[in-house]
Amino acid sequence: MSTTTTGKPIKLDSAGARQLARPSSLWMDSMRYLFRNRLAVIGMAIILLLIIIALFAPTIATHDPLQPMIGLPGHTGRLQAKAPCIHLLGCPAEEVEHYLGLDLNARDVFSRIVYGSRVSLIVGFLAVMFSIVVGTMLGMISGYFGRWVDNLVMRFMDVLLAFPSLLLAIVIVTVLGPGLQNALLAISIVSIPVYARLARAQVLAVKEYEYITANRALGAGPIRILFFHIFPNSLTPLIVQGTLGIGGAVLEAAALSFIGLGAQPPDPEWGAMLSEARSYVFTAPHMVFFPGFAIMITVLGFNLLGDGMRDALDPRLNRI
Repeated sequence: MSTTTTGKPIKLDSAGARQLARPSSLWMDSMRYLFRNRLAVIGMAIILLLIIIALFAPTIATHDPLQPMIGLPGHTGRLQAKAPCIHLLGCPAEEVEHYLGLDLNARDVFSRIVYGSRVSLIVGFLAVMFSIVVGTMLGMISGYFGRWVDNLVMRFMDVLLAFPSLLLAIVIVTVLGPGLQNALLAISIVSIPVYARLARAQVLAVKEYEYITANRALGAGPIRILFFHIFPNSLTPLIVQGTLGIGGAVLEAAALSFIGLGAQPPDPEWGAMLSEARSYVFTAPHMVFFPGFAIMITVLGFNLLGDGMRDALDPRLNRI
């Protein structure tokens, strides 16, 4: 005796058919979810704008950021800490335009902020790249080999984590000497433990999977297992933390420059500009507001993008 079953055929519209026909991957799906996140898109737009400003700073800047305006044509009277001058907003036509005013040395604030974007982005990206590379290597070695290697590396990371990051960066720069390069190195060093512990946690979880055991049984060495099998499956949290870390590095670089340990005069850097104008908050607020706003919007952009990437790369979230 045989039985037969009948049922209605499943009909798919054109969108559903394309969805089934198109190959999918974690990264493609994550990018699609990322672009659906409005806050993440806003963060990407802010970062893209900052990168464009940094790349085309000589074209966008209206004046030399290091050149005082004293003695130049069209500049008369008291120029130090002069308020913004925009003709469309009622500034006299005979005066030279300075969109964001002049600082205490009669230098154009707008041009200095534009060039300052280069300093902040370079410090942020390089510091995070260095700390990710070193921290990931230490964390992967510690998590894979364990025992005394794990104890040695992690206890050293615990010592670094015992100090507040900014305080430790101040100590390092004080020992090495003030300067932007030393500040970059200090920011990188204090960020290493975060990525080392994150990489170690990922390795401890991934190395117990069956496919790692199978590769080890087939004769794969530790280097091959670490870099070809474990590392690709540990990238997601590192990328998210790195994106968030760039904003933190920009903020720490500005803090070090604010106390005189980062960028040195007359280099245009947002934290140094705030430091120069800290006593003129009420008499010349434009010198404080615009550099502070630049720092805020930069950190906000990276935080929004980092939060969006964390949501997009998390496979546990139910998405429609």
